[in-house]
Amino acid sequence: MAKKHKAETVPADPSRARRLWIGILLPPLVWAAQMQTIYLTSEWACYAKDYSWNHAVSIASLVLSVVGIWVAYSEWKAAGGGTEDENSDQDTRRRFMAILGMLLGSLFTALIFAQWLPTAMGVPCSK
Repeated sequence: MAKKHKAETVPADPSRARRLWIGILLPPLVWAAQMQTIYLTSEWACYAKDYSWNHAVSIASLVLSVVGIWVAYSEWKAAGGGTEDENSDQDTRRRFMAILGMLLGSLFTALIFAQWLPTAMGVPCSK
């Protein structure tokens, strides 16, 4: 008769889980805030011919988005890096969430940069 193996549940570290969620959620939240801020201030910037606020918001958004990628990357390295694993333990889930954070962070960083391009090229008022 085969023995049944009972899996142990190990409580998750709250600070580690917080860092993983920061790595996943920070870039999309920063992108949404940047998009709304640029949308709300573009008309005033066109009227005043002063785009410094739009540049400042976009640069700060890029920096915060890269911070999210860095947090996800550091969690991926702390979990051992790599992608190959057949276990379903905490480190496997950490690696998955960290990789997801790096991929989402890269996508939203590219979106933030793409939204900044019209202002950087000087054509946000051409309609």
